[in-house]
This record gives sequence, structure tokens and C-alpha cells, in this order.
Amino acid sequence: MNLVELLYSAFLSLRAHKLRVFLTMIGIIIGISSVVVILSIGAGLKAEVNQSTKNVSINTVTIDFEPDDLNTVNMSTPFQQSDFKTLENIDGVEKVSQSTGGLGISLGISEMANFFDKQTSLMINKYNNEKLNLELGDTIIKEDDEFNNYVIVLTEDHAKALFGEDLSQSIGKGIKIGNEIFKVIGIQNKDINGLSLGYDYIPSFAMKNFEDDIAISSIDIKIKQEYNVSTVFNEIKKELESLHPDLRGKYIQGDPQSVMKAFEKIIGGLTLFIAVVSGISLFVGGIGVMNIMYVSVAERKREIGIRRAIGAKPKTILLQFLIESIFITSIGGILGIGGGYGIALIVGLFMSFKPLLTTGILIGSSFTSVTVGIIFGIIPAIRASRLDPIKAIYK
Repeated sequence: MNLVELLYSAFLSLRAHKLRVFLTMIGIIIGISSVVVILSIGAGLKAEVNQSTKNVSINTVTIDFEPDDLNTVNMSTPFQQSDFKTLENIDGVEKVSQSTGGLGISLGISEMANFFDKQTSLMINKYNNEKLNLELGDTIIKEDDEFNNYVIVLTEDHAKALFGEDLSQSIGKGIKIGNEIFKVIGIQNKDINGLSLGYDYIPSFAMKNFEDDIAISSIDIKIKQEYNVSTVFNEIKKELESLHPDLRGKYIQGDPQSVMKAFEKIIGGLTLFIAVVSGISLFVGGIGVMNIMYVSVAERKREIGIRRAIGAKPKTILLQFLIESIFITSIGGILGIGGGYGIALIVGLFMSFKPLLTTGILIGSSFTSVTVGIIFGIIPAIRASRLDPIKAIYK
């Protein structure tokens, strides 16, 4: 029998037991789909990080401060908002901004809130359309920024500290933060997915009132294209040292790409680990394939004996059963890839980035499916090829 005949024979044999074959495939489908889900989400997150990296201009220099004694905490910050205008006056500097490390990470600021004789410390951040787990009230809308509405969404703990256990009494009340009165419009549960830092959100325009309180750990300097980066950096360094003469340490030129590379490495490691753990179900699925192939060999002993008697070689019998095994795992793999990516897209609806099914994931998953079929199908196939024709026919 040639390869085409072997493939057709394997197809007919599997079609004769469709339900049994499908139930065997379930383990492979679950294993492949779980791996595809994890890898697709990881690939999407990496792509998001890479896109953030591209947004960092090649002429943008990140400046950090390195203290002489890492164990000493300086009460004064190495950068202040007032430094920005001074640095922009340096020849060659186009723009100065607070560094986000290319990830757009915004850390909150600590401010005291007062409601009559009650007081608590808030962790304030500007609202950027985050999905909030509201218990009461409403979220911040774009009109609040347009009309300069001083509103705030408090965490449950902070609301209780100011208004007591009855949270319904807090909605519509005004609390004093700095020199402004903020109207409480919503209460949120701070344990969103167990990952929230417990921010109290205010409109973006209102954050300008607290610019002087924002702790700035590093800044980004955009340098004009016709200027030498090292020369301009040295001028910036001298200016910062004169602006902050009491600081013990030095200003250094940071590498914004290094944060990305480290973050990508962490993502890759975690994704691989979770994918390997998820792939354990493939082993279970492989055992199921081996079991069904042993059953198939036992049921078709007479067929094997007759084929051997009329001239079929042992390797032909081996190939036929091996192809059947690969058929099962390959079809299961295709269904698993499609199902896994579909699940990943659904999960992506609740994330800020879109999962990606890369060529590597597609090829890797397909190769894994075929490999499982070979590994777990080879032993039953060898057993079938070694059956004695006479005993197989008459047993």
C-alpha cells in the first residue's frame, strides 16, 4: 500500500468509530487549547510592550538619580515640576516630561482628605477609563473633565473612614482635599481581581492641583535631532546638580529599553511556565490515545492477520496504525488551536490588549499534536506489526 492508500484506510477506520474517536480527542483538544490560550495572551502582552517601546523616541533620554547610599532615604526629590521649564531652556532640549519607563505606569499620590472632624489619607490617581468595581454611585465621565467638575470615586475603606459604615451616606457629600472640595460620586471595591492598588480616582484636570506633590523618580528629555545627545545630557546634568545641591548622589542616563527587555523576559518566563503546567493535560490526552489504539489493535487482529497473509509487510501495518494515531491528535490539535484562540479572544475583551495567535504558536501547537500522536501511538502500532498472521486470523 502506498501512502495515499494508508491515509485513506486510516480515515475510513476512524470514521467507523466517530464517537469513540471524538471522546479520545477531548483530552488533546483541552491540552492544546489551554496552551494556546496562555501563549496567545502572552504574545499579545509582549506585542503591547513592544508597541510601547516604539513610542519612545530614539532622541529621548531618560535621566535617573542614583544616591550614594542606597539605604538612605532623601526627603527631597531629585526632580521637581519646576525643573522642567528650566531644563527646556537648555540649548538642544526640545521637551521635558515625567518618565513612565515606556509602560505608561502612573503611580498615585498621597493626599489628606477631610470631612468635618474626620480625616484619612487617600491614594489619588487620575481616571483613565479604568473598569471600576463600583458598589455605589457612578464613575467619572469625560464631561467632568470638560466642565472642571471636582468629583471623586473613593475606595470602600476610605469612604468608611470618612463617613462610617453606612456607605450610602457618602454619595453626594463634599470632602476637602488640599484647597478644593471634591464631591463623592462613587464607592468602589478596591479588591478588583485582587490586583488593584486601591486608588481614589479624580478627573485628569484636577490632578494639576497636586503636581507639586507628585514624586518624580526619573524624567524623559527629548533632544533636538541636530544636537549631540551626550553633550546635551552633560549640560542637563550640570543644571540639575545646581538645582538640587543638597542631594548626595549623581544623575545618570538611563536606558528606557532595558525596562522593556526585563519586562519581556519576565512575561516570557511566566508564560512558558504556565503553558508547561497546562500542557500536563496533553499527557492525559496521550494516554487516552494509546488506550484507544490498543483497543483498535485488539478488535482488528483478524484484519491484521489477513493483510499479513496476503503480503503486507510489518512496517506497512505499523504505519497504518501510527497514521491513525496521528490523525486523532492532529484533528484534536486543530480543534484545540481554534477553540483556544477563541477563548483567548473572549478573555481579551476584559483586558487592555488583544491576544495574538502568532505563526510560532500555530506551528508549535501543530507540531506538538503530531508528536503526541507519534509518541503515544508508536507502541500499539509496533504491537500490531509484530502479530503472528496465523494466530491473528484464528484467535
